[in-house]
Amino acid sequence: MSATNILKLKSSEQRVGCFLVKLDGRLDTTTHQQLSALLDVIFATPVRAITLDLAGLDYMSSMGLRVLMQMMKRLAAQNGSLLLSNAKDSIKAVLEIANVLPSMSLFASIEEADAYLDTIQKNA
Repeated sequence: MSATNILKLKSSEQRVGCFLVKLDGRLDTTTHQQLSALLDVIFATPVRAITLDLAGLDYMSSMGLRVLMQMMKRLAAQNGSLLLSNAKDSIKAVLEIANVLPSMSLFASIEEADAYLDTIQKNA
């Protein structure tokens, strides 16, 4: 794997069932399996929400989109939510062109995503 095809992942459980996953690098044909493997670990427990911090994500291929769609399907089966934050314009363009996510799932910051989750939980 060359230096240009690297994906660094960092995950943490922010509150029970709510996970934050930070992506840094490229989510593509070479690296998508890393994210899939991490999601398998996360989904071994009940999941209410996953927030993807995309601030460090420089590139997303169709395989990256595929992983997002699989994640959405798994979350929907558990009545969970997928939230994206800090996406660069190039990543936003890919998501918009693919029409993968509802617009309210894309947030400008982790704080905005957390506030949205707080509201959902208060109204539940």
